Amino acid sequence: MALINTLSNASEFSVHAMPSGSLSCIIYNPNCHEDPTQEPFCIVFMTARSTCSIYGRLKLTHLCGAPILILGALLKADSTVHYPIFSPNSHAPVTIEQSVDVQGYAGSEFIAPSVVKEELYSLLGHEFASRIPEESLVLATGSGPCTCVFVCRPYRCRVMDSLSSVKRFKRLYSFDVPLCLPEDSKIRRTLGFCLRENDFTSGFKVSSDMVNLSVKFKSMVLLNSHTSGGNEVRKTNKTFRGLLIAGPKGAGKSSLLKYIANDFLTSSNDSSVAVLDCDIGQPEFTPCGMVSLTIVKNPLFGPPFAHQALPEPKPICQCFVGSITPSDDPSFYLDCLAYVFEAYKRIPDPKPPLLINTMGWTQGLGLTLLVEQIRMIRPDIVAQIQMNKGQSGARQNLPIMDADNLCSSESWYLQDLSREEFCHEVVVLSSMSGTSGQQEIPSSRCHFGPPDHRDLTMLAYFAATLANAPTSLPAKGRVDQLGHPVAHFLDCLPYRVPLTCSLERTTPGGVTEPDSPTKGALGSGSSFDESVSKDSCDNDQFRLAVCLMRSRCAIIDDRCEPLELTIEMVMSCINATVVALCAVPTNLIQKGVTSRSCAIIPFSPVCECLGLGICRAIDPVAGLLYLTTGVPAEDLVKVTGILRGNVNLPQCFFLEQPVPHISTDEVPAPVFLPYLGPVETQGMGRAGLPSRRSYPRTQHHDFHRTGSSEMFNRIELMNLNVRIFNIIFVGISLQSSLKQW
Repeated sequence: MALINTLSNASEFSVHAMPSGSLSCIIYNPNCHEDPTQEPFCIVFMTARSTCSIYGRLKLTHLCGAPILILGALLKADSTVHYPIFSPNSHAPVTIEQSVDVQGYAGSEFIAPSVVKEELYSLLGHEFASRIPEESLVLATGSGPCTCVFVCRPYRCRVMDSLSSVKRFKRLYSFDVPLCLPEDSKIRRTLGFCLRENDFTSGFKVSSDMVNLSVKFKSMVLLNSHTSGGNEVRKTNKTFRGLLIAGPKGAGKSSLLKYIANDFLTSSNDSSVAVLDCDIGQPEFTPCGMVSLTIVKNPLFGPPFAHQALPEPKPICQCFVGSITPSDDPSFYLDCLAYVFEAYKRIPDPKPPLLINTMGWTQGLGLTLLVEQIRMIRPDIVAQIQMNKGQSGARQNLPIMDADNLCSSESWYLQDLSREEFCHEVVVLSSMSGTSGQQEIPSSRCHFGPPDHRDLTMLAYFAATLANAPTSLPAKGRVDQLGHPVAHFLDCLPYRVPLTCSLERTTPGGVTEPDSPTKGALGSGSSFDESVSKDSCDNDQFRLAVCLMRSRCAIIDDRCEPLELTIEMVMSCINATVVALCAVPTNLIQKGVTSRSCAIIPFSPVCECLGLGICRAIDPVAGLLYLTTGVPAEDLVKVTGILRGNVNLPQCFFLEQPVPHISTDEVPAPVFLPYLGPVETQGMGRAGLPSRRSYPRTQHHDFHRTGSSEMFNRIELMNLNVRIFNIIFVGISLQSSLKQW
């Protein structure tokens, strides 16, 4: 099956169509030398009940015709609304479905070229839209019974371009997709996206169970709004409706969450929905290690890391757990969850409906924590996604979380649940994950694991928050490319955070004035010529407390005194790490005993997290910490503590630091970082670490990334194990012979 290039007009407007006639488009590829202000765009024409997949990122405007469905969102024709769509190779491609059966639209209502022309006038302007040839519109609409028209334009995003500069994610947005529009690879790179006719073997898939669950959720919310003053609500003392999504990892919980949220926002009168994210390993709206509450007002068209590049949605409350798994401190995890859930209950009535995203840990402690989540939140519907027998995670399926099963379970606090009342409804859905059949285009997809997704979200968070931060390059503007994430981070000016007093009487480069309303405890790193007197340095108001997160233990509290931490020890622990900037209550902070002691938070505090930062450098002599963060200035004045948990920097911060190349006779010579380059040595040590994340713990091949000496040592160790086994076997045989004798 080949694509048809129907018409070309002065190398600007060209008509492309699929042989089936279900998808056609007019592509405008401007001549940048004549008019550099014009950007390319694509006018897409779809027939009734057709589906196409998107690869790349774009801004979509629905011009005219029947509504279209994108990830559950029902989008009606409106030339004034533009939707950003992210469809990277790390996830299933976003699909657009032409929906003629919705709200009275009939498949026989075809769109005339004159109607499309009028809508283009309002979107592009009369002068520019008049340049589109009439024969192009006739050819595009004549390829099939056109029922909807939308315009796709490139979405220029500095954050996504910065992520693509990382070696691991360089194919995040690639367009090596066969049988797609446009056919020319140069035009695809210019547009930044391509479209492919969907044959229902790839892309986002919707099951009838998902549709029924979304309808049930909307009906429940509508019924609650009509009976909010009735006896039923007052009897249960509940003023909100909630849906909890549970299932094993990789089952599609995030996709189901976005589908229900998009369907609810675009097909009901409610303008927002709340999302309580309990998954600290791969959260939806925040970097890993946080429990958050987010109010979503617009449809979600992209993976979690793409949400960081948009101004909305942003969490209204988040708590830093400090780990990617709750197994490190389950009690603290539940306390953080209760803290964020209380923030939702403080929202004035009528509250937006609540969607709860849970983690994919379904066995042992994970199941116990899920029981605690249901017991704490009391959702109205528990949606369980079950993996099918042919899928890899079928053994991790949850038991049916109904009232009988919960009453017979044990809680984390060893409470008797047999007398608890659970009134929720359980809905079981089959997982659609792994059934998309993406094997037909293996070269265009990226298979990332959970660590890669965590790195993507963390990099996107810092790139987005530091995109407009002050840098050491004055010529760098708000529209310039960020470049490599690590290079941009090193270019940002850090804050100077005082932790204790300096050994000297005056400290060059101290904090700013106490009465500064925008700096607060964090001084700007741009004024290095300032100095602070010893009297102002002794003021505890301008020092931040530090917490090296650990769980509270009753044995240590009763019998042991906490070890005294010096400023050198504290700074060594937080140097070159990710830290959380939190509003810690003052009653949890222990002030330093001496002038050289810093304020300590002895145990992990349950408090509001205002954002993340990276400790770039330390100065123990001056008692200063150099911190790079993108938290707004109005939130920095609320920061009272720095929390260091088990959330680490992405791998590229250590493996891809920018190093200038040494040129000899105009030929660049590569420079390798010590211990990080690809060079391997023969012997006990190695000059380079393996740069890939999937480095196996057990060596199954003889000379896989190892030297001869290491291989010799491993063979000697294997021979030693064999000799030990033989000795044990002989000893057991001798012992049994003696017993028989």
